[in-house]
Amino acid sequence: MAYRLLVVPGDNEDLRALPGQLANDIEVRILDSANDALWEVRNSPPEVIVADVELPGMSGLDLAEILPNFGVPTRVVLWSRSHNKKAAEQATSHGVYTFLNGPVSANDLHSALYQALGHAMAPPPEPPAPPEPPARRADAQPASSLADRPRREPRTPPPAPSEPAARRASGTPRPRGGSIVITADNLKPIRSRMEALSQDVGSQCILLANRAGMVLAEVGITAGLPTMILLPLLSTSFSTAGQISQILREDDSTALYMHEGLRYDLYCFDILQSFMLVIVFDKSGVATAKIGSVWVYAKRAIRDMQDMLS
Repeated sequence: MAYRLLVVPGDNEDLRALPGQLANDIEVRILDSANDALWEVRNSPPEVIVADVELPGMSGLDLAEILPNFGVPTRVVLWSRSHNKKAAEQATSHGVYTFLNGPVSANDLHSALYQALGHAMAPPPEPPAPPEPPARRADAQPASSLADRPRREPRTPPPAPSEPAARRASGTPRPRGGSIVITADNLKPIRSRMEALSQDVGSQCILLANRAGMVLAEVGITAGLPTMILLPLLSTSFSTAGQISQILREDDSTALYMHEGLRYDLYCFDILQSFMLVIVFDKSGVATAKIGSVWVYAKRAIRDMQDMLS
């Protein structure tokens, strides 16, 4: 069975030279950008991605931050050729499997990759055999009857947990939307954040809607878009995503719907399982933003808006 390794080297010639240096059962593919790696993960997830931290456009850290949203077991190995403490801390928070900090030898690089590949494909350990019951001694006395045993005083029950703790223990998801309200006070900063996001990604328009498909805020040009029909349909899709989050007991999960067409590209993000952020790109005569940059900028904006709405 061949293992798949995606390499995003940037200008790192040591990474670019990896094909031919690894075992024959490892399929190595060189990609030009982190965005290309995300598209490859979406179509056929590899066992491991190794990337330089410094990449044109989307960095290796951005790639590592976005990858968990795809729900794949792909492991990430990042390499910063100069010592970078801050990048190492960010890599840890993003769940990077191995972070190579500073100059490393070819042997150390290969060792890190083989370890990541081996961990990804290693079979689960067999459970230990149950211990054998101890042999009964010949002179052992028979167990005492229940009547002969001393009575135990009833234990004082522990105090009832607080409401949040009880909800966590029972697995009941937190209420959705009950305490999250769009007001005149938070609508203005939300719209300003949407305008900044639109400038970052170059979208035609961005809409914020509730789970019923009603538009709460919009920026950009929405003329000609069938929003009255489109948004309720998207809401139906996110209702299913919300049920999945409840089953998995994920209180703060984020779902994404993507549409790629000849005329429009559309990205729809879930916010706090109560709102939808819809980003629309008109592809006629304009180069649209790539999936990686949309992920990076949208996730940052969503975090900001979650703080405004919570």
